[in-house]
Parts: sequence; C-alpha cells; structure tokens
Amino acid sequence: MAEETKGEELPPADTPQVEQKPQVDKNGKARRDAKKDETPVEELFDLSKPIPRVERPDKAAHEKELDDLSSQIKSIQDQRQKVQESIDSKMNSGKGSEISIERDALGKLRSQKGALIVEKKDIFSKLDAIKSQGDKLAKDRKDTRANVKFHKVEDIDSEIAKLKKIQETTSMSLSEEKKLIKEMEALQASKKLVADLKSKETDFEDIREQRKSLGAKISLKDKEIDEVQANIDKKMDKINALSKKETKKRDEIKELFDKRDNLRKQMNELFGKKDAARAVYREKNNAWYNYKRAVSAQKKLEYEEEKKRREEEMEAWQKAKEEEEAKKIPYEEEQALCDYLADYLSRTYLMDKDAEAKKAAEEAEAKKAALVTPVVDDPFAGFKAISKKNEDSEYFGKGKGRKKRDRTKKKEEKAVAGPFTLNVDTFEQFSLIGLTPPGNVDQVAKSVEDLKARKIWYSEQPRGSVPTATEIRRANEKAAAKLKNSTKENGTSSDNAKGKTKKDKFSLSQDDFAPLGSGTGVSSLNASWGQKSAVDGSAADNAEADAEP
Repeated sequence: MAEETKGEELPPADTPQVEQKPQVDKNGKARRDAKKDETPVEELFDLSKPIPRVERPDKAAHEKELDDLSSQIKSIQDQRQKVQESIDSKMNSGKGSEISIERDALGKLRSQKGALIVEKKDIFSKLDAIKSQGDKLAKDRKDTRANVKFHKVEDIDSEIAKLKKIQETTSMSLSEEKKLIKEMEALQASKKLVADLKSKETDFEDIREQRKSLGAKISLKDKEIDEVQANIDKKMDKINALSKKETKKRDEIKELFDKRDNLRKQMNELFGKKDAARAVYREKNNAWYNYKRAVSAQKKLEYEEEKKRREEEMEAWQKAKEEEEAKKIPYEEEQALCDYLADYLSRTYLMDKDAEAKKAAEEAEAKKAALVTPVVDDPFAGFKAISKKNEDSEYFGKGKGRKKRDRTKKKEEKAVAGPFTLNVDTFEQFSLIGLTPPGNVDQVAKSVEDLKARKIWYSEQPRGSVPTATEIRRANEKAAAKLKNSTKENGTSSDNAKGKTKKDKFSLSQDDFAPLGSGTGVSSLNASWGQKSAVDGSAADNAEADAEP
C-alpha cells in the first residue's frame, strides 16, 4: 500500500490546452501576415443572400464559469491532499514496529534477488553469444572436412610421394599423366585447408570450455537465488502473521484509499466539464468569427459591384458628355470669354462714366416712377421743397459768408492720375486664351481689338486643333502641384534662405514675375506694366497746372 501512494501524483489544477505556437518575427512579436488554415468563407455561407446574424459569445461569462469550476477543483484538491496526508501518517506510524522492520528486511531481500536475476541474465546473454559463435565454427569445420580427403598434413605428404613414385616408375599416356599431376596439385593446395581446419578445431575447443564455465556460473547463481527466495518466504510468513494483528489499521487505510479515489473521480468530472465549456465557447467564437469574415467578404463583394456599377455609370456619363460636347460649337467657351473680357474693358475704361451714370439714374427714376401711384387732390400742390444748404442764407457775422469747398474736382483728378490696375482673375483669363492683358489705359483699345480678333480666330479653328481653356487650366494646376512637390523634396523656402542676411525685396521688374499670356517680352512688360507713359504723364502735369489758381 505504501508503494502505491509514493508513485501517485495529483492531477494539475488546470489542464493546459495544446495550441500551435504563432509565427514570430526577429523581434519576438507575432507576425500579422502569418497565414492560418481557415476554411474559405464561400464554402461556409452563400454571400449572395443575407447572412444570419451570430452574436459574439460573452467572454466574461465564460471566464467566470471557468473560475467557478477551478475553485471547485481547488477545493477538492485540498480535501484530497488532507486524505493523502492521513494515509501517509498512518503508513508511517508503524515504521518503528516489528512488522515495519520485517518489511524493510523483505525489501532488501527482494532487491538482492533482483540483482542476482540481472547478473544471471547477463551470463545467459554471454552464453548465447558464445553458443552462436560455436555453431558457426562447427558449420565451417564441417564444410572444410567435406572439401578435403585427408585431415592431416603427414597423410597428404605420403600420398603425394606415392603419386610421384607412380609417375616415375610407371609408363602411362599423356592424359593419364596430366590427371596424375592435377591430383598432386590438389593435394598440395589442400594443405592450407587442413591447417585452417586445425585452427578451427582449436577455437571450437576453447568455446566449449567457455560454455562449460558459464554453465557453472549459472548454476551457482541459481543456488544463490534459491537461498534468497527461501529467506523471502520466511519473511513473508512472519509478516503475514504480524499483519493479522493490524486488521483494524489496514481497514482504515483502505477507507482512506477509497475516499481518495472518489475525490479523484470528482476532480476528473470537473476537468471534463471545464474542457467541455472551453469547447462550447471555442465553437461559438469560431462561428462568430466566421460570421464576421462572411460579412466582411459580402461587404467587399458589394463594394466591388458598386464600384463596377459606378465605373459603368461614369463611362456612360463621360460618353454622353463627349457626345454633348461634340454637338456644341467648337471653342464656344473661349469665344464667350473673349466677349466677356472685351465688354469688361470697354465698359470700365472706354465708355463715359458720367453718361453711364446719368443713363442709369434715368432708368432708376423711370422704374421708381412706374412704382409710384399719383396723388389725387394733393393738399401740398404748388408747394416747393427747398434746402438752405443749396440756397443763399442770411449771415449775421462779420464779413461775407465762407464759400463751401468743392472736393469733387480733386477726387476726379486723383482718379485720373491713379495707377492702372487689373485683378488676378483677369490675368488668368487672358492667359487661358493666349493674350497679354493691357498694361495701361492706352493699351485697352488695342486689347479689345485683339480679343475680337481672337474670337474670330477661335470660330475658324476645327475641334481639337488647339488646347481649350479647360485643358490649359488643368495643365497649369498639374504644373503647380509638381512644383510644390519638388519644393518639398528639395527643402522649404526657409531652409533655402539660410545664410542670407536680408530677405530679397519684391521687384516688379524681375523676371520671376512673368505674364501668364503670350505677347511682348517679359522684361519689357514687367518694366512698363502699371506705369504711366510719357504722354500720359505730361498730360496729367498740364491738367494740374491749369487747375492751380
């Protein structure tokens, strides 16, 4: 019973799950690109139909269930440990008694018997090896004996001498003499076989002596084993006689063994429940994971179908747009842009502003009069509204009243003398049709004529012969984006400006400020654009001189 308890071990508190180790990179981290042996989602679901929803299993509830089972297993393990301690204490309580002494002596005798049996087996192994070697020698000796006529060298020599004498004294034919010579040569060659046979017989005798010696050793070991077995039988009889007196103690130990086995069975059942709970959770989690994979694959499929549909719609729209563009007049947008710019320059710089303002005021009065209903029986008929600001009024101070200062003339002079300006959009619009914007008022009329001529030129061009305004605008945007990217790659402006003590000032005459259209040279345009010409400057000086009192 004591030997059973010593070799027994408690089951682990939590049976580990055998899992395949994930693939890791050189830093020890799990690789994201490691492929898993997964069933294709197309084999699990029909992606053309709605996929039944699968709820994600509650991991917290699963872990709580496992914790409850683990706590129950731990409780049973504690009880089983107490039972094992009771068994050990009862088994060790009789170590100093007579029966324990006899049992120790019995254990030693059994160990001695086992050692003797091992030695006997070693002797038998040697005996079997020698026996197989002797059998081989006996077979070789038998084969050698069959191949020779004489078994001694002396007999062979006497036979050879006899044959020589017959050859010398007897007359015989040539064939008989050859046969006789061949027989003598065979007898001479058999001397080696006879010597080998003698050596084998000597070895065979040695093996026979070794077998006798090993047989004697085996007989001696059998006698020793029999003596030890007799002592073991005596000890067993004595132990059985003493154990009859300890029947009550043995029954208690048996009850403890039964209780321990019962607790082990309960633990195994709890371990089975734990494994079953893990299997159920794993199955639900796999189902949810496959559902997520199916939903993702279905969304991807729908996205690809939607993308394909949109591409088809875009191709149809592009085709319709091209057909619509083909129906339009070639370069209609450019011709309209020429009309717009010509009209803008004409209204802004070539028409009389006072006449335009008067005409606009008359139109406003006409609209206002159309909206006013005439008054019948007006009580204020015949009255006239006056303003003292516009009429002479009495002045009671010393001297004459001061005349109001008129600033209109100076404003008009300032407006005439001011610089000629155009906004940035106008520059861009001129560049789209390949013209240069006017640099001063005197160039406006020529620019209007150029715009009209450009419109006629566009109307005569076949479709696709020259770039459109839209194509030029897109090309400019691409060039600007490319320049911006190259600036980022080569470094920022602040990095390129390192080492300069003073920032360069902006100069209109520099070549960096280039016109957006084609026409005159860059330097001449930048030097003259927005500046008054010599004729304009002299005319303005004369006007200022006439205006002075």
